Amino acid sequence: MTKKKQNIKCNVESCRHNNCSEKECKLPEIKIGSTCKDNSANCKEDTICDNFEEEKE
Repeated sequence: MTKKKQNIKCNVESCRHNNCSEKECKLPEIKIGSTCKDNSANCKEDTICDNFEEEKE
């Protein structure tokens, strides 16, 4: 099976994985999580990027 080349667009300027000039995540793999305690996301507000790392200056 061939893997698709997909891009994750990102506008979170405080994340160290975001290429701010291209607004694209630099990670080869992205984990998406849920903000719900039982992981039962029902809308986009219930989801969150699990790879976020704060940009260090």
